[in-house]
Amino acid sequence: MEGAPLPDDPFTALWAAGVFLCCLVILATVNIGSPRKWRVLRQAALRMRMGTQALREEADAGDRTVLSLLAVAVAALAMLLWQAAVTHGGEAPPSFLYFFIGTAAVMAVPTVLLRLIALLARADAGISEYLHTGNLLHAAVGIAILPLVMLAAYQAPWRAALILAGLVILGAGILYRWLRGALIGLSAGVPLRFVLLYLCAAEIGPLLIALNSLRNSALLHS
Repeated sequence: MEGAPLPDDPFTALWAAGVFLCCLVILATVNIGSPRKWRVLRQAALRMRMGTQALREEADAGDRTVLSLLAVAVAALAMLLWQAAVTHGGEAPPSFLYFFIGTAAVMAVPTVLLRLIALLARADAGISEYLHTGNLLHAAVGIAILPLVMLAAYQAPWRAALILAGLVILGAGILYRWLRGALIGLSAGVPLRFVLLYLCAAEIGPLLIALNSLRNSALLHS
């Protein structure tokens, strides 16, 4: 049938189905063990600020539920970028593992840098709120993209539109994170120049480096 996945379609490989299955199992486990986390994710996606009391109740760097949701988000975002590279890149784009590691690194850099800044400055200045709400936003974006990449894998006629929709959601999520980060920093009394410096150095910089690395890899494999 025209538009149907081919037998050697990389999107329908067994390992890809395994990634999707692992993500669904994690989401099902969260739904059973921490159903209220969905409300928290919704609030993180819709609210510009999180109240102090809510932050105390929810913020926990060792929260296994948040870490599990972030793992799903990394897998979903990496799958989206890999699918985009396979669809629009060269004949042999980088492997999914390349995208998975790169996505995890780009998401981890701001967290490590902000924790270091808080440690050296011995002040929070909204960092805890930004990190926690940022992690929840990452999780929400990844979960929203997961069904799109799953459909793109098995519905060849819809692939281009689904991948484009996923990239639009990802871009909107990134811009929203930066806007909210600026608002949190300014509300905490951080000068605008330091907010902009952080966004350029820790958020925009790693993203541009990752995109450039991806572009160079695609050129090498094309």
